[in-house]
Amino acid sequence: MTLLIISGSSREHSNSEFFAEKAASSYTGDVKWIRLREQTIHQIHDQRHDENGFDPIDDDHSKVIEAMLDADEVLFATPLYWYGMSGYMKTFIDRWSQAMRDPSLNFKARITGKPGYVITCGGDQVDIKGLPLILQFKHIFEFTGMDFKKYFIGEARKPGDAEKSDRLDQLQDFFR
Repeated sequence: MTLLIISGSSREHSNSEFFAEKAASSYTGDVKWIRLREQTIHQIHDQRHDENGFDPIDDDHSKVIEAMLDADEVLFATPLYWYGMSGYMKTFIDRWSQAMRDPSLNFKARITGKPGYVITCGGDQVDIKGLPLILQFKHIFEFTGMDFKKYFIGEARKPGDAEKSDRLDQLQDFFR
């Protein structure tokens, strides 16, 4: 079994990645990481309704999609930025429109039923203000057929706050 963690954080040693690492420590299989900040993924030009569909884009998106489709389970870790997912994560997911129309990927068949998890963190009433992000992922998973297993919302404002979180015990058995 392989868990792929896709991180949307823009910062190394981020709080959302710290929480994801803590959760992944309870995973019994292999854990792989993709940090979107280290990839080149361009914005999408919406061509869903064009006669010829999407133009090919020379970047890392297909590589990340293949890794995601090959994994047994996927954890999306993103900080809560302006009450939503990070720009890195949003751009990656926006491009799923293109991936879903690429017959060589067989996206829908390969993602349907795949277990998905979400970890996010932020400050300022994060338990309330983070819920729209969780709902957004719920809808994304429903649309694609992914199986939304679990989520975690952590409170962390500044770098290093996650390490002092009183919620770390919630991550000890995240995958059990």
